[in-house]
Amino acid sequence: MKRSYIFGTTALLCAAFLSSIAALSAAEAQWTIRNKARETITVVAHRGAGDLAPENCLSSLELTWDMGGVPEVDVRTTKDGHIMMFHDGNFARIRPDAPEEVKKQSVETLTYDEVRALDIGAFRGEQFKGEKVVSIEEIVEALKKDNRRAIVIDVKKVDFEQLAKAVYDVRFQVTLTSGNEADLAKWADICGEDYDATLWMGLGGYTDADVEKRFEKLRAENFKGVKRLQIHVAKDAEGNLKPSPECLRACANELRRRGIEFQTMPWRTKDCPGAASDVEFYKTLIRLGSMGFGTDRPDSAYQAIDEFYAESPEDWNVRDNIPVDEVSVQGHRGMGNEAPEGTLETFRAAWAKGLVPEADVRMTKDGVIVSFHDNDFQRIIPSAPEDARKMGVKDFTYEECRQLDVGAYKGEEFKGQKMADLDEMIDALQEDPTRLIYFDVKQIDFELLAKKTESVHPQIILASSSYDQIKTWKKFAPRSKALLWTPTTWGGTADDVVERFDKIRDANFEGLWGLQIHVVADENGAVKPTPEVLRYCGTELRKKGVIFQTLSWTNGDKYSTYKTLFDAGCASFATDYPTETMQSIKDYYDEKE
Repeated sequence: MKRSYIFGTTALLCAAFLSSIAALSAAEAQWTIRNKARETITVVAHRGAGDLAPENCLSSLELTWDMGGVPEVDVRTTKDGHIMMFHDGNFARIRPDAPEEVKKQSVETLTYDEVRALDIGAFRGEQFKGEKVVSIEEIVEALKKDNRRAIVIDVKKVDFEQLAKAVYDVRFQVTLTSGNEADLAKWADICGEDYDATLWMGLGGYTDADVEKRFEKLRAENFKGVKRLQIHVAKDAEGNLKPSPECLRACANELRRRGIEFQTMPWRTKDCPGAASDVEFYKTLIRLGSMGFGTDRPDSAYQAIDEFYAESPEDWNVRDNIPVDEVSVQGHRGMGNEAPEGTLETFRAAWAKGLVPEADVRMTKDGVIVSFHDNDFQRIIPSAPEDARKMGVKDFTYEECRQLDVGAYKGEEFKGQKMADLDEMIDALQEDPTRLIYFDVKQIDFELLAKKTESVHPQIILASSSYDQIKTWKKFAPRSKALLWTPTTWGGTADDVVERFDKIRDANFEGLWGLQIHVVADENGAVKPTPEVLRYCGTELRKKGVIFQTLSWTNGDKYSTYKTLFDAGCASFATDYPTETMQSIKDYYDEKE
């Protein structure tokens, strides 16, 4: 296949953009969405699945939600100030049989009642006759019916402050999208930390030089307001991609390093009229690093994603597929044995070291959520009176708990540290949107936890050994992540592990971002469960994009342990020995050189 960019002027403009990624690609594993939990893959249905139902109508929204996708809708404002869902600047395409004077009208020239009187479904067939233009209020009510629903709003002609006010109650379910980066920056200024936004570009006509020119402008503003970026991709008459594969891979890598979700959209042109339903087209874009899709055919996008995950190669290995700096490490109880458990100071130290800290959450006697692992105080506050040591967080008020020193037991340098409360943890997460935290639930009210942490749900990984607990949590916090951990089997057999694992697999790993298996390792790196069992589990998890994590209860400070686990396909670790674990990861990747 020939490259789709033209050598000469275009190549010179793109040389700097592509050369850096060429060198990078030679040294690094190439990321694909198999490294991302399947349930987090975004499929945005253009105009509300416009190829499957009349665009921008309630039936298209419901169809998309039923498929698990996110409908994209276009909004305009009527003459009397109502925000309505409609794409075109007139009615000629949607009402082809209407009188000419009606075709020339637009949402902006009519009142709310006049717009609502129009039939926008009949043009797609008798079964859609009677579909009406939908108001922003109806969209909000539809979102309130199910907090797992989300919507992408493409702004045509609206007042941003009016729109923000209209969707405030469902703001965490709304993403604004525009082809103009100034719109996204404005939305970010209006909505603050609550905003989500996608910048789209291309319309099927972008060359590599066009992309680089646009990226240069975005870099100058540090991609302000852009949480996701979608590039429309077409094919020429010979089947070459436009923009080129090299350009798309460069975009994918740069955006991922910036924490921005990279989406692509197969774009319909005269050279590729069937782009939206071309399953192989989607798979090509996945291989180039696409993290999600915009599409006129969400059914085809989902088919491609499912097939791609299921086609995980038998010789898959960690080093060739996951960049070393993307191997996720959980700091057990915060930072393992290197710092006091569950304090804000420990969480900050963990983030600074590149870890994802774990906080064990409980509720005080008066209903405040704090981080503390044990049921009682005997281990963490050994100097306390004996009767107090036998009591726990649930027996004291928040103010009483905050008076306790939970750092001194680890050494004089930690003296005076307090157990972290939920508000402090939320504030720390909001300081940096790239920070993540595990919440291991001990004794908690899920609904209260979900409500208080709504603004940082995407940064939370709820951890539990109960699948039922995870399912309950996901009902309250669908935008969060969840990890199921399986207790260690000191005397168990391989069959025990596989039997438990297969029950979860048979449930299709529903709601899971990750699964953690506890292992026991000896001095030489031999592990239980066996490497064969671990590789089986890892292979099945990759087919659904579920992160495969292990926690070694013994010899977690030995390189031999991590080499065995890496070789068995483990791609993430929880650890009590963060320094040794991080060094082992580096050493393992260095072996490839």
